[in-house]
Amino acid sequence: MIRNYLKVAFRALNRNKTFTLVNVLGLVTGISFSCMLYIYVDNELSYDKFHDKSDRIYRVVTLDTRDVENPRRYGITVPALGKELVDNYPEVVDMVRLHQYTGQMVFDINGEKFQERSWFTTDSNFFKVFDFAFEIGDKSTALAKPFSLVITESARQKYFGRENPVGKVMEIENVDGPVTITGVLKDLPSNSHLQFEFLFSNVRTDDGWKKYMNSWDRFGAYTYIVLDKNSSIISLQEKIPGMLKKNLGPYAGLYSIDFQPMEEIYLHSANIEAGAERAHGQMSYIYIFSTMGLFLLVIACINYINLATAKALARAKEVGVRKVVGAFKGQLMAQFLTESFIVTFISMFLAIGVMDLLFPYFNAITGKGFHITAGTLLNYIDPLLVITLIIGLVSGSYPAFYLAKLKPVQSLRGKGTGETGAAALRQGLVVFQFTLTIIMIVSTIVIGRQLNFIQDKDIGFDKSQLVIIDINSGNVRRNFQTMKDEYAKVPGVRKVAVSSRVPGEWKHIPEIYVQAPETAAQGIDSIRTYFMGFDESMLDTYGLTMAEGKYFPANGLADSTTVLLNESAVKVLGLTDPVGEQLRILNDGKVMDMKVIGVVRDFNFQSLHEKIAPIVIGTWNNPIQSIDYFSLKVSGNMEAALKGATGVHNMFDHYTPIEYHILDQQLALFYEAEKRAGMIFGMGGGLSIFVACLGLFGLATYNIEKRAKELGIRKVLGASSGNLFLLLSSSFSKQVGIAFVIASPVAYYVMAKWLNGFEYKISLNVGIFLLAGAIALLIALLTVSYRSIKAANSNPLMALKQE
Repeated sequence: MIRNYLKVAFRALNRNKTFTLVNVLGLVTGISFSCMLYIYVDNELSYDKFHDKSDRIYRVVTLDTRDVENPRRYGITVPALGKELVDNYPEVVDMVRLHQYTGQMVFDINGEKFQERSWFTTDSNFFKVFDFAFEIGDKSTALAKPFSLVITESARQKYFGRENPVGKVMEIENVDGPVTITGVLKDLPSNSHLQFEFLFSNVRTDDGWKKYMNSWDRFGAYTYIVLDKNSSIISLQEKIPGMLKKNLGPYAGLYSIDFQPMEEIYLHSANIEAGAERAHGQMSYIYIFSTMGLFLLVIACINYINLATAKALARAKEVGVRKVVGAFKGQLMAQFLTESFIVTFISMFLAIGVMDLLFPYFNAITGKGFHITAGTLLNYIDPLLVITLIIGLVSGSYPAFYLAKLKPVQSLRGKGTGETGAAALRQGLVVFQFTLTIIMIVSTIVIGRQLNFIQDKDIGFDKSQLVIIDINSGNVRRNFQTMKDEYAKVPGVRKVAVSSRVPGEWKHIPEIYVQAPETAAQGIDSIRTYFMGFDESMLDTYGLTMAEGKYFPANGLADSTTVLLNESAVKVLGLTDPVGEQLRILNDGKVMDMKVIGVVRDFNFQSLHEKIAPIVIGTWNNPIQSIDYFSLKVSGNMEAALKGATGVHNMFDHYTPIEYHILDQQLALFYEAEKRAGMIFGMGGGLSIFVACLGLFGLATYNIEKRAKELGIRKVLGASSGNLFLLLSSSFSKQVGIAFVIASPVAYYVMAKWLNGFEYKISLNVGIFLLAGAIALLIALLTVSYRSIKAANSNPLMALKQE
């Protein structure tokens, strides 16, 4: 029986080559892209779940509750907190802390110096909490001794080749003794929020370190706890106020503690600052990409349903004959479902090859490393089979039911095929197809325009041709003025400035609490603002402008108790005449009085996702934060300027390799997720149009074949080719028009919600939707035009003779 089903199915598919090809092309496109999106989404959702205790590991989050309406959340804690929790609360069975004191680590191997940023120091029980696999070494003892170091396989290959590095000694800047390599880890899984290549032991015996690790007033530890199997995180949370009161005393009301499940860190940390993770995903894009993959599959399924029901009339007599000779309804349904599954499984195998070809481009967009090998195919086969079976069942069920229910006598006469109802269904499905397609076209246009808006928006300073050089040593800080003069002599360098942070900063920006006489009079304790230190050249180097007052004097001897405010700070502090005001500033437990000498016009010193926040700008020699960057304004050859700047750096700091960023490239990283989403939307939108057009082409072919006699008569009676083209294409135009009306409000809602993630954004004007509708209509008309024009220009006698 099965053999017969297969034989008949292949024969039927071979008789209708055009329709088979259209279905296979559509399904291959839908399956391949949907599976790639599924694999991407599955990877995003899998972060940190490879740890055995992942469901019981929590990151401790510090809440700064001084601003009750807008508490800030930080991924760092005081170092003493972890030990307090594991020692005194039975709900916590283990804890581990990580630290990273400075951005870079400079080390010496056989007299050659290197620099790395990918590192942490941690407690000796790190590998008891986290399950990272060892290549060489014993995880139970690898971090047990002071000055122990574990590296990854990539670091081993980079610095030692294939040689076993365990037991080798390295000299590291600012470390009091030689460091010994005690283990080599396999490269960390890409779906881990913790990424590092060097892991140092925190085991130390000096008094200063012990004092720090027991402190409750210094933040700097990334703390993770392991919850007892039989305990609830809620019961632990209820005990936190008492713990804070015991250890913080009168300051307990300023802070609170929260516990974030480790499995949620990657996708749910957008509102958490200063965490250990380098990057995080967005749950909104998980929903969007999942929906996009589903849309594409639905569009492909609709093609199959439409074309199968369209060919029902041609197969009606076949059904009638089968029923007359004794075929049951179930047997007929099995036959037509067999055809559906053959098409979908052929499409699945072809889709695997297409995925293999497309993964390099998909990886370039998403930043992932997906690929197909014999091993990875086993991981992907489950979603492929599930998607294929669902498509085969969904696509084949209605046509199978529709054809199997035909009555034998009427079928043999070519009547009773229910063509009127089937035609209405096909039209409805085409409308649904183009509704989804137009939504994706609108989304692609909006994302593209928003990204262009971000690129072109005036952010209040000139970001072009700016090289930011990190200050990574005390010698450079002590000699910054001399170095600044030397940098200015480099050919191509027009201007040089020094600052603690830079506009568009990607690192943590310090925050202070400010009280002005106006806010004090209103009973407001203090206002939280950001803080940066600028030298006298920053205004000119960055093209900042003054709103009122004066900038720091040009002689480099600015009063360290003078500050500038931006316009947003003036507003939140309620100052009507800010120049000359005395501000009281609280930072790290210290109170300072500072005088306002000027107001800088607002500039976007953060991402455009955020509104411009209040900021206080101090002098380079301010008492709050030391200088961390040189900013070089370059004209002409960037490469030559960088070479010259490297030479200057090496004159003053031959031990630490130069570290720099091109500012506009660094700022672009703020919008990397949106850029990737835009490219995926563009790809998905294009493929949706392609699949929908395949279906239109098949339906146009069927309609023209069915109406051949009608078209011949109309032409004999005097209808022009243009009249016939309009007749054939008008129904599709109406369907696209209806789809446009349905899709527009849905697309508006979705994109308005997406744009709400930006403080500065484009407006959703009617032009965007008209453009999307015009694109859909034009593509639909181009798709049907070939067959329509060919039919309109054909010899009517041939059509009448065939009839």
